[in-house]
Amino acid sequence: MSIQQRQMNSSLTRVDPGAVRERGYAIVRRVFPPEEIAQLRSAALESLAELEREGRLVTQAGPEGVARGGGGDLLGLPRLRHLVFDARVLSVVERLLGGQPVYFGDSTCRVGKSGIRGWHRDCVNRRRWRGGPDWHDPPYPLLRCGIYLQDQARHSGGLALRPYSNRPGLVRPTLPKLVDAAAGDLIAWDLRTVHSGEVVRQRGLPGLPLHPRLQTRLPERLRMPDDGERIALFMAYGCAGAHLNDYLEYLKNSRPDVRESWECTRFGSDVWVAAEDAGLRMLAPIPAYDHAPSGHAAT
Repeated sequence: MSIQQRQMNSSLTRVDPGAVRERGYAIVRRVFPPEEIAQLRSAALESLAELEREGRLVTQAGPEGVARGGGGDLLGLPRLRHLVFDARVLSVVERLLGGQPVYFGDSTCRVGKSGIRGWHRDCVNRRRWRGGPDWHDPPYPLLRCGIYLQDQARHSGGLALRPYSNRPGLVRPTLPKLVDAAAGDLIAWDLRTVHSGEVVRQRGLPGLPLHPRLQTRLPERLRMPDDGERIALFMAYGCAGAHLNDYLEYLKNSRPDVRESWECTRFGSDVWVAAEDAGLRMLAPIPAYDHAPSGHAAT
């Protein structure tokens, strides 16, 4: 048995299949070993340096700095694309979704931070009380995975979630939770779960969540520092069906930034083959998504 297979089996023993469905998120510990995290950090920085040389770097400036990304989705970054169909990731995702994962070009590498933060959902029908298919046609098989390449348990820069905010019957907002993810952990959350990124932890009270607006106003001397430059990788997966179709239509028609990412993503036929060999079904969300083989267009 290979090292990666042992890591995959070990990760699966720590996966609670009902965690995302019940409370809106799951944390799977030690999916990636420290030496691989160091390699991924180097790969991310090298990828963005190459994008900058090619004039394809995308930046987002905010009150606390500039976040960097670009090059399309992760499949457009040769040093990082293997993560989309990594056996350890897919084994966790398949167990959480309860079916074969489908990938549709929704992923990104983000380096640095902007300080732009706020509570939000990623799903189509974001206002639960207004209804919509996201809240009335269970189950809801769409989730996002986050891999942070530095410690977020004792440092700023991580993720905050509102547990159970993915539940249709929830009446009042739940108390937020700061995710105590270490480098190498994998976080997965329902796209309906309320969350906020680039969390600022307070000195002396690192586990006490502040509202995102208050975090932005917190003086530097009262903040827990970041664990080096913040690097985060995000990938969304779903199961085939009406919810995935609705989400793809939303991305195509209401998210020009995502459409632009799809249009500039470049990879070869070998990536389609590698994904299928790994058990991942891939869809081309638009015809321009790197010349998808026949039968792979989203419907």
